[in-house]
Amino acid sequence: MAEQEDMTVVGADSHFEGKLTFERTAKINGKFDGEITGKGELQVSQNALCKADVEAGAVSVDGRIEGNVSAGDTVRLNGSGVVKGDINAAKMVMQEGASFYGMCAVGPDASQNRPKPSTPSTPTPPQPQEGKDGGKDDGGKK
Repeated sequence: MAEQEDMTVVGADSHFEGKLTFERTAKINGKFDGEITGKGELQVSQNALCKADVEAGAVSVDGRIEGNVSAGDTVRLNGSGVVKGDINAAKMVMQEGASFYGMCAVGPDASQNRPKPSTPSTPTPPQPQEGKDGGKDDGGKK
């Protein structure tokens, strides 16, 4: 019973906005908007919506997270889990049926350095040049 006493819970009928910090375990059953930081495991229940950047020891997702997720150990996307954001973790488990939209860095170096993934730049293709007469450049053809 001591484990449940050390668990932080946002109830199914609750909507919390702000910053949550925890030491052991936190469970989101309702809606959370803001930022979550903890040393232990964050559990996002099946019908929960978490619009937050998350940094925790481990993260288990059965519901939905809209934000970046960083875990020192494992990110677990269960069959009904959805993450819309970047994931950075030492390990990742993704079950069939789970959805992930974002960039991912997984491995021992990812969890130690926790870099913010950047979007690669795409070069812009060259555009046709305007000719002296205001028309498109025809490449010298007349």
